[in-house]
Amino acid sequence: QSCTKIIIQKMRYLISCGLPFALLNLSVSSLSTTFVNSLTFTSSARISTTKLAMSTNGEGGGGSSTADVANFALRQSPSTTQFVTNKMCPFAQKAWIALEASNAPYEMDEISLYGVNGKPDWFLELNPAGTVPVLTCYGGAVVLPDSDIILDFIGDGAVEGGSKLKPKSDAEKKAIKKWRDLLSREIIPVGKAAVLRGKTKELYSLLSKVDKDMTDSNKFLCGDAPTIADCALFPFMWRIDQEFGPLTEEDHKCGNIRAWLDTCGETAAFRKTIQSSWWWWW
Repeated sequence: QSCTKIIIQKMRYLISCGLPFALLNLSVSSLSTTFVNSLTFTSSARISTTKLAMSTNGEGGGGSSTADVANFALRQSPSTTQFVTNKMCPFAQKAWIALEASNAPYEMDEISLYGVNGKPDWFLELNPAGTVPVLTCYGGAVVLPDSDIILDFIGDGAVEGGSKLKPKSDAEKKAIKKWRDLLSREIIPVGKAAVLRGKTKELYSLLSKVDKDMTDSNKFLCGDAPTIADCALFPFMWRIDQEFGPLTEEDHKCGNIRAWLDTCGETAAFRKTIQSSWWWWW
């Protein structure tokens, strides 16, 4: 209940800065389970979000989620979407793929993360941690400085003019979470160990497990259309394929991975983000 009051107060603040008054008429019951951390406001009405997660009102719907409420309000304000990135970074690439897959209009601003001039001051104001990507939406009212938060934001259809990439069922939701957890807990650390310490045996063992978890009945990880799971995994699996592949059924028992990588590579949203020069993830 106290969390709901905080949400209403923050949304009222947004409305006072020009967002629709209709938002004030929402019932408290529509704001069921919500967790909002590190949400701060400045005099310019910018929201800096370091962690944001929202869940819908009960299984199967029956009420507007807080995310839907916020998205509706934010969509009413005139804005542009700015994507600050470096094209060689895999974390930035997964957000870039999601932007492309959602068909959201955006402007890209690529910065150099290294060099004698350092990172520009305006970028450090957006994200003092100095990491990419950063997504700013609705004329700078929303600033998202983390690739996973950006991925969820895009997946929810919260970017102006973008379509949702979120799951259509509970089963698909669980599958997306499984793939994203596998990426962060296993693929990223095992891939790093293979490159830096030569632990390729562990990598190929993991790839065999990943291949078995894929199914040849789906074009993408969770169905016939890309989701944020595909957006998240592709930059990292593509790099592993470039360094330790090509991953094939004949050489590595990775036929499903090969088919998925090829499908993604033939899909415009993914293909556009592939670079001839690229970084690892450390």
